[in-house]
Amino acid sequence: MAVATGTRVGVLLCDDLHEELQSDWASYLALFENLLADDRDDITVSGYRVHAGEWPDGLHSADAWLVTGSRESVHEAPDWVVELQAFIRRVDAADMPLIGVCFGHQLIQAALGGRTQRSHLGWHLGAYPVHCEAAFAGRQPGDSLSLLAVHQDQVVEPAPGFERLATSEQCPWYATRRGRTLTVQGHPEFDHGFFKAIMERVRAKAGDEAVDAALAALPAVDHTPAVRESMRDWLRG
Repeated sequence: MAVATGTRVGVLLCDDLHEELQSDWASYLALFENLLADDRDDITVSGYRVHAGEWPDGLHSADAWLVTGSRESVHEAPDWVVELQAFIRRVDAADMPLIGVCFGHQLIQAALGGRTQRSHLGWHLGAYPVHCEAAFAGRQPGDSLSLLAVHQDQVVEPAPGFERLATSEQCPWYATRRGRTLTVQGHPEFDHGFFKAIMERVRAKAGDEAVDAALAALPAVDHTPAVRESMRDWLRG
């Protein structure tokens, strides 16, 4: 529950920036601080590098929680992933506002009873075609949703009770919600500059053809600002 001074958001960081990116972007947390900032200036952010063993003191270290992306795979489950899933189950049981982004989307679903796996299509890059099945971030059922993505894993079976907000032929469970939990496969913390830098980082793994196609298809219409606004409102409760 938000307090009178505003909403304290705990960002559960599941990765660090590549060293090559740190000269242009201060930290991975800084991307989420930017995502959560607006003219209302009523959200305070604390980051916890859970992948490196830095954990909050408890559930009530924040009023709401956000789980970030990662290079790890949920279904490969290193020890900190197992511990984070247990923490997420406690957040869910306490009925606190919760958001998952990319890996965070997958982790929350797995923690609450869903299933993830590596996509048989390989890398999913950029603003591939997505459409809404329910009202989300100012979009209506049937509307397209343009958001940048970088992933190989995806949710193949959602946790019980989750509503599908957005879907794609490539990624059927792109965005979901249940109660006070919202999960999104795309990266609303990315802008085009950061996405282009990430593409050069994954080029060796994903291949020139996939990366060049993603860069060539960067959308003229980008719904990232609307998704960010929706996320801020969700965390405010």
